[in-house]
Amino acid sequence: MIIMPLGDILQRELNINPSEFSVLVSAYPLAAFLSSLFGVFFLDKFDRKKALVIAYTGFILGTASSALIPTTADHTLNYYLFIVTRVATGLFGGILGALVLSIVGDIFPLARRGSAMGMVTMAFSLAAVMGVPLSLYLVNQFDGNWHLPFYFVSGPGFFIILLSLFGVPSMRDHLTNQQQRPHPFETIRVAARSSNQQQALLLMILLILGQFTVIPFITPYMINNVGLTQDEIPLIYLIGGACTVISSPLVGKLVDRFGRKKVFYGMATLSMAPLLLVTHLWPISLYIVLTISGSFFIFISGRMIPANTMLTSVVKPENRGGFMSLNSSGRSLAGGAASLITGAIVTQDYEGAPLEHFGIVGVMACGFTLLAMYLAYGLVEGK
Repeated sequence: MIIMPLGDILQRELNINPSEFSVLVSAYPLAAFLSSLFGVFFLDKFDRKKALVIAYTGFILGTASSALIPTTADHTLNYYLFIVTRVATGLFGGILGALVLSIVGDIFPLARRGSAMGMVTMAFSLAAVMGVPLSLYLVNQFDGNWHLPFYFVSGPGFFIILLSLFGVPSMRDHLTNQQQRPHPFETIRVAARSSNQQQALLLMILLILGQFTVIPFITPYMINNVGLTQDEIPLIYLIGGACTVISSPLVGKLVDRFGRKKVFYGMATLSMAPLLLVTHLWPISLYIVLTISGSFFIFISGRMIPANTMLTSVVKPENRGGFMSLNSSGRSLAGGAASLITGAIVTQDYEGAPLEHFGIVGVMACGFTLLAMYLAYGLVEGK
C-alpha cells in the first residue's frame, strides 16, 4: 500500500523501468515468503502477544529505514538500498500476516469468524482511506518527495508498539495442547499429504495472483493510459478504501449468515468485471474511473473475507499458527511472483508512454480467480 501508489513517481525518481519497478514491489513479499516459511517452526511455541510485538517492531524499523534512503544522484545505489530496506521490512511483515489470522482464528468461533475477518479487512481499508491519500498528498505537495509516506507510517507505528505492549492481553491458550502439537516439520508433511490443506493453500495463492498481478500497475496505467494526473491518484485509494470500510463488515455478516462458500462464489464472480475493466480503460471521465476502481476494491477485498474464514477452519487451533505461517509464506511468494509476472508482460516504450499489454494481465487475473473458485468447491471445513 506504500510502494504501489508511488509507482509513477518512483520510476521517474529512481530512473527505473516497469520491470525494475516490479522487482522493487516484489522485494517485500518475497522476503515475507522466507520469514513466513521459517515461522512454521516457531510461531506456535510462543505467546501470540510477544510474537506480535516483536514482529511489529521489526516491521516499523524496516519501514523507517526506507525513509532514510539518501537522495543522492546515484539512482542505482538508491534503488538497491531501497530493495534492501524492503526486504528487511518484509522479513517481519510476513510473520505479522500469519499472526493476525491466527489470533482471529483462536479468539473467534467459526460461527462468528466471518464478522471478525470483515473487521480485520476493514482495518486495511481504513489504512487506504487515511494513509494512502494523505501520503500521496504530502508527496505531491513536497515536490515528489517519496520518502514522506515512510515517515508517515513509521512515526505512529512506534506509538502502536506501546499500545500492543500495554493494551493487548497475553494469548497462550494454544500452548495448553503442547502434547497434541506435531513437530513443525510434521505441519509441512501433513499439509503435503492432506489434499484439503493443499486446496486451501492453493486457493489463497490463486486469489493473491488474481489481484496482485493487477494492483501494482494501477497507478502508472491510470496516469499514462487513462490520463489521470498524479494529484488525482489519491482519489482512487480514498474512494476505494472508503467503499471497503463500509462493505467489509457487511460481507463479514453475510458470511456468518449465508455461509462462507456462497458468499465467496458471489464475491469472486463479481470481482472479475472490475478486474477486466480496470485493465482495459481508455481516457474517460474521472467519475467513471472512480466508480470502476471503487467496485474493484469492494469485490477484491470482499472475496478475501470468506476465503480467510474458510482457511482458518481447515486446521486445529494448536497447529493454527504454523499452518497460517505456511499460508502466509505461500501468499507472499504469490504476491512477489505476481509483480514479476506483470513486469515481464507490461512494457513501456519510453517515459510517459502508454503501458502496453496490461489488458492481458486482467484476463490472466480472471483465470486465476476461476481456478480458485473451482478449488473452493471441494474444500472441507472444520472449526
